[in-house]
This record gives sequence, C-alpha cells and structure tokens, in this order.
Amino acid sequence: MFGRFYRRRQPQRCGQGHGGGNGMCCAHPLSDFAQGASVVVISNSDKKTLEMGLFTGALVKVMNNRPNDANMVVAAGESRYIISKEAAAKVQVR
Repeated sequence: MFGRFYRRRQPQRCGQGHGGGNGMCCAHPLSDFAQGASVVVISNSDKKTLEMGLFTGALVKVMNNRPNDANMVVAAGESRYIISKEAAAKVQVR
C-alpha cells in the first residue's frame, strides 16, 4: 500500500572512486532504506543495536520501514528486531 508513495533508495554511484572500487557510495544511515533492502553495516555507534547483532560487517535486511512510523523492522541473521529510526540513523551501512 505504501510502496507507491515511498520511493526505495537505490545505491548511489560515486564518480570519484569512493567505496573500495565497487562503484558504490560510502555510508548511509540504515533509517534511509526501504523495505527489501539488503545492506552491510559499516559502523555503528549505538550500543543497543550492537548487542542485537548490527556490528561492522553484518548483513542486515530491512523488513519494514514506513515513512510515518517511529520504528522499523530489520533482520540480522535469523533474528528480527524492531528498532527506532533514531537508533537506526546511528548505524552507517553500504
């Protein structure tokens, strides 16, 4: 229902060679990504989400992220977590 109003964030291309040679831009907050996005954690300054398994190098899939909700649902490994968008903004991903 919300998919047609909420544009998925596509990986951006850097024209300056950033991103380790793979053409992907550096880091973005986890809270910017829409449902279905699979990302890798670059850095995390939030202790609570670190304990959930959102550590550097972890593969994270966004399960639900509606624009007007205060929280989002993410999957890390076999677990699903509800985290606030404020905490998700502290998690930098690629």
